[in-house]
Amino acid sequence: MSIHKTPTLLLALAGCLMALDGMAQENNANANAGRARYEEPRFRMGLHLLPSIAWLDARDGYTSAEGSIGRFGFGFTADIMFADNYAIGTGVNVFRNGGKLTTIERLTGDPLDPANDTTQFVVQRDRKLTQHWVELPLSFKFRTREIGHITYWGQFGLGLGLNLRATADDQVTYLYRNDPEIVLGSEWVQDLETGEIEFKDVPVEDEVALMRAAMIVGLGIEYNLSGKTALLVGATFNNGLFNVANNRNFGRALDEEHLQSLPVSDTAGPIFPEGYDRKMVDNAILLSLGLLF
Repeated sequence: MSIHKTPTLLLALAGCLMALDGMAQENNANANAGRARYEEPRFRMGLHLLPSIAWLDARDGYTSAEGSIGRFGFGFTADIMFADNYAIGTGVNVFRNGGKLTTIERLTGDPLDPANDTTQFVVQRDRKLTQHWVELPLSFKFRTREIGHITYWGQFGLGLGLNLRATADDQVTYLYRNDPEIVLGSEWVQDLETGEIEFKDVPVEDEVALMRAAMIVGLGIEYNLSGKTALLVGATFNNGLFNVANNRNFGRALDEEHLQSLPVSDTAGPIFPEGYDRKMVDNAILLSLGLLF
């Protein structure tokens, strides 16, 4: 081989090596396209606030659900990643739910005459119920890759709750004394001409269930702030599955609390034939706002 051809061959070989290196870099860039700027952690934890809108769904046919209430809570969340886009979501949620409801009831005892504790009255009770729950959620969580700075997620699962406390704000309107035909006059209640008496923060743990199960469906986003820290924003529908009214106090005896009410006829007043067991399911929409680490 001529010595004059050696530089030409070396230059050609160098050009081939540079071309191969460029192709390798291009292939690596294509392989990494769409991936996060850092390796996704296998386990993530965070804290969040849980403002909520809650309501009751009456299932007994005689209790009337009258509206929703707004409450507040907080929680701890943990995501266990078992694939690039899938995780097991768990944690602890401490939140309040409840709602407004109306029932017709029989009460014994004259509130204006404590010594007279045998007189029976038929009343309408308008209640704002608040239940305090600590819940252990378990759900499947589906996540996208990071798009811009945002990761989108959805979840589906179950929650098991323990009732810590239950309170009620009641407005009791006295309608009839003993005989359903006898209507109480405005003069009976001296402090309120309408015959209404209000009670605040009444403990009602005996009237609600100790445990609850719920279906959890949620959507949200994670906004990357820096490194592996992200802002969590989401909304979850927490749908109660079973009756949360404790029926051990209620029944069909004359002196039991909840009364069936039949329509007023042209010839007689309303009829309250017997008691019934109240049945209700509680639901809530929980808004999540917190940080993931």
